[in-house]
Amino acid sequence: MREGLYRERAERFGKEAEAWAARSRLVSNLRGLAFVVMIAAGATAIFGSAPAVAGGIALAAAVAFAVLVIWHARVIDAEAVATRYARVNHNALARVTGRWRTLPEDGAELKPSGHPYAEDLDVLGHASLFQRINVAHTRYGQERLAELLLTPSSAEEASTRRGSVESLAAELELRQRFEALSLGIAPEPKPGRDRRVRPPDPEPLLLWAESEPELEKRPLIVAAAFVVPLITIAGLIAAWHFGKIYWFTLPFLIAVALISATRNVTARVFTAVSSTEGAFLRYGGLLEVLEKMPLETQLFSSLRDRLLGGPSRPSAAMQEFSGKVGWFDLRHNGLIHPVINVLLLWDIHCVLGLERWQRRHGKAARGWFKAIGEFEALSSLAGLAHDEPDFSFPELTESTEFTGVGIGHPLIDSGQRVANDIALPQAGTALLVTGSNMSGKSTLLRAMGLAAVMAYAGGPVCATRLRLGRFQVCTSVRVSDSLEQGVSHFYAEINKLKSVVDASHRKGAAFFLLDEILHGTNSRERQIGARWIMSELIRHGAIGAVSTHDMGLCELSPELMARVTLVHFRENVEDGKMTFDYKLRPGPVSAGNALRLMNLIGLEVPLE
Repeated sequence: MREGLYRERAERFGKEAEAWAARSRLVSNLRGLAFVVMIAAGATAIFGSAPAVAGGIALAAAVAFAVLVIWHARVIDAEAVATRYARVNHNALARVTGRWRTLPEDGAELKPSGHPYAEDLDVLGHASLFQRINVAHTRYGQERLAELLLTPSSAEEASTRRGSVESLAAELELRQRFEALSLGIAPEPKPGRDRRVRPPDPEPLLLWAESEPELEKRPLIVAAAFVVPLITIAGLIAAWHFGKIYWFTLPFLIAVALISATRNVTARVFTAVSSTEGAFLRYGGLLEVLEKMPLETQLFSSLRDRLLGGPSRPSAAMQEFSGKVGWFDLRHNGLIHPVINVLLLWDIHCVLGLERWQRRHGKAARGWFKAIGEFEALSSLAGLAHDEPDFSFPELTESTEFTGVGIGHPLIDSGQRVANDIALPQAGTALLVTGSNMSGKSTLLRAMGLAAVMAYAGGPVCATRLRLGRFQVCTSVRVSDSLEQGVSHFYAEINKLKSVVDASHRKGAAFFLLDEILHGTNSRERQIGARWIMSELIRHGAIGAVSTHDMGLCELSPELMARVTLVHFRENVEDGKMTFDYKLRPGPVSAGNALRLMNLIGLEVPLE
């Protein structure tokens, strides 16, 4: 159903973009014709025998040219909007048809080092949860989404966020309008190059906006900025009229001195505002959407109240900012700017105007960006809820439990995903998952971990039903050595395991997910070490799951084994092929498949 919806919308907006492109070519041709007529009629009016008629035609052509320029700009904007809407729906179509791994924004640059679960659970990076759900195209939005996935919220915060996500999930038009506007901020990736393009960084501008005005605090400069241009222009007129150049010399030198004295300030402000103005202005449309947002959940109402609590609407402040920076951009014209700057002290006036804006709105600007980022993060979670109607919103409780029905891995396509039931009813309980190679043990652990991550973020989970408490999620699933740092695979693993054990000793229950622990050492030491780690976690009230091939792990003390549930995956061999159903079954696995796998690929190792 979602596939058809997005396909239809992508085709519709694509056709709209093509229609606007055709209109753009027509208007461009008409504009060119009007310009040619204006020049030809103007020349005829000057050199021809009927200046009145030709002059009238030239004037009419000039008016037509001006109108067509304005019209053309609007047509180009409409084409860009339709193109971005089409792109939004193509991206949505990729997400619901299993092609989301081709989307360019995967959050890899936001991946922290040493995080307790980010790497193991594929939260950020290629083929990650972030890449699957992200519809944020601003830096603040992407950073906020990563923060929600990496920093578990309290039950109260997650529940508040959940209400907004549920409400926003039904607002497809609102979500897509916001995403289409945000796509206008980041530059388009160039063909043949890396498709990943980072959104522009507003930080330099925000640092300027939050700083104190400089020129406003220099009253002599402010007064001179208004007086000296009048004297300079008067001196220029006098010098031209009376032929006395010295009438202009003194005010000219004063103007040059003022420009020199303020050069550092004007250059610093110009660098801060002009390099990001184009992208900064485009945030105005996003803020206008938030200002008029019809949703009345607690989170959205609070967000809207913060935006509208200042001296003016943020979108209006953005428009004002655009006008002031537009004047300042005259600095890009190397021929005209020096002349205008000397005559009018142009740069000083531009900075004074921007500092008035800075004084009124600068301290609030960062809050505007955070509001945009918050909405984009919530929209990403809401989009998943909309696209996956079989997902559910979890119940967060004060108890220490993790019980779910139909828990699956959200990054596996629905047609291939196999769901399983999990029951860890209280503190100090664990699953011991056994099974052969490729049977689904690691996938189960990651599915459990991602369910917790999404639950704490306030989003939907890949489960029919899930009930869980507030935990510290800590994992040891994927371990990498480092030649650069001189860290072996085994040493890297025991460091991760130590962080998991340490988490169980801290306040707050730990939720551990350990895959094939200590497989870098001999069988005897592995069993001793693994049993100790598992015992330590259970005794300190942690809950979680451990996967293993080694049945020696099942030999815990009777007291601890009473808190461990043995489950397994198994394989079937038919006609020389090994198959897996990925269904979790009670009890330990009866045998492994390593030797049979070796036989299947042609290594004739004896099976007995």
